[in-house]
Amino acid sequence: MEEYFQFTKELFDPTKAKDKPQPLKGIRVLDFTHFIYGPTCTGILARYGADVIKIEEPGSGDMLRLGAWWGKYWKHTNPLSHSLHLNKYFVTINLKKPKGKELVYKLAEKADVVVENLAAGTAEAWGVGYTQLREIRPDIIYLSCSTYGQYGPLRFFPGWDLLAQAAAGTITITGYPGTDKYYKLPDYLGDFYPGTLGALVILIALYYRKKTGKGQYIDLAQVETMTRLLPHFTYFSITGQELERTGNIDPAMVPAFIHKTRDGKFVALAAGTDEQFKAFCTAMGRDDLVTKYPTELERLKPENAQELNRLAQEWMSQKDAADIVDLAKKYGFPAAEVVDDYQITHEEWRRERGSVETFYDEMYREFLLPGPQALLSKSPAKVKWLCRPVGYHNRYVLKGWLGLSDKELEELEKEKVIGYWDDRPGAKPPIYYDITTDPIFNYQGDGGGTA
Repeated sequence: MEEYFQFTKELFDPTKAKDKPQPLKGIRVLDFTHFIYGPTCTGILARYGADVIKIEEPGSGDMLRLGAWWGKYWKHTNPLSHSLHLNKYFVTINLKKPKGKELVYKLAEKADVVVENLAAGTAEAWGVGYTQLREIRPDIIYLSCSTYGQYGPLRFFPGWDLLAQAAAGTITITGYPGTDKYYKLPDYLGDFYPGTLGALVILIALYYRKKTGKGQYIDLAQVETMTRLLPHFTYFSITGQELERTGNIDPAMVPAFIHKTRDGKFVALAAGTDEQFKAFCTAMGRDDLVTKYPTELERLKPENAQELNRLAQEWMSQKDAADIVDLAKKYGFPAAEVVDDYQITHEEWRRERGSVETFYDEMYREFLLPGPQALLSKSPAKVKWLCRPVGYHNRYVLKGWLGLSDKELEELEKEKVIGYWDDRPGAKPPIYYDITTDPIFNYQGDGGGTA
């Protein structure tokens, strides 16, 4: 087995990722997304090599740039923008100008995918919807991300992560039994999960196009995606009863819960098999419980489950978290300390596997990033650059992809069809960075670019 683990360690070594090809190289994506939901989708595509052109309004750009959590910026940026917009190209186009739409249409001719998460029907009203762009590129794959979908009675309702979680029924199953308190799932899961699924369905559509030559329109609704993630309504349809909320206890195995330890930390425990239960009882010094509750069905009986969880929690209360984890390794039952941000940042094994990585960026210097969602041995995800200021890639994309001249770009700037950042944190470069010497921002090539 040691040979196998050495093999996988070398196979997935994150330090070798830069030397491997990217699977989506050559796929071109027009990105009309904003905030978190849509950018999550296009961010995954960019991390695996797609050329993602993020189109923003001149000046402030994506409003998430200006809305840093709790008003805390880092080097004039919203830190979340860097996780969402890795490897993207940032172009500003004023869609209120006819010439702005012309630029989009020229970009669409060369694009494979378009993604937007505006209010339902907005892209169509602006002239950059599916029906317009498929006339330009018949095999285009177009994804519309919205809260309630592109048709139906709720299509015009606005929504955010919190509203999506509520309308999907996700919040219904959070909290503790016997209370009227419900909890929002943290960190915008109602944005991140549907956005991740958006990347998956685009890949499905690309595969379909490869086989048939046909593009298609994809309607992705946050509420529906979240509902299908947790099909607890199926239980109700069969029994006529709501699934009870379970707090921090797993009702499918016993003992299984999160509990506070002697040193004030918390540990998650889950003995899901007879073997794991036996191992846990041995660690507690209570082999008699194995005889008393020999099978999972016996342990799951409500009165037995309550008793076993109580005994296990009492034992955990008398142990330090590290001791419980050590005993779990020794005897072979599952247990893990509930870790905080400091531990995630500093635990060495996460750096070794690349689940957390420190990336050095030419503009922003060192930045700690979450690693890729999965490790691919032949075609891993890569980070090439962080988020960039509003309009940073105007010249690089419009000259390199569309072949526009310096004179044409100057005219578009004068007419306010394209532009750059305004003087607000989140939109502009860091104050120490000399943008006048940046070779990409001042791109002089007469071809190439992202083409």
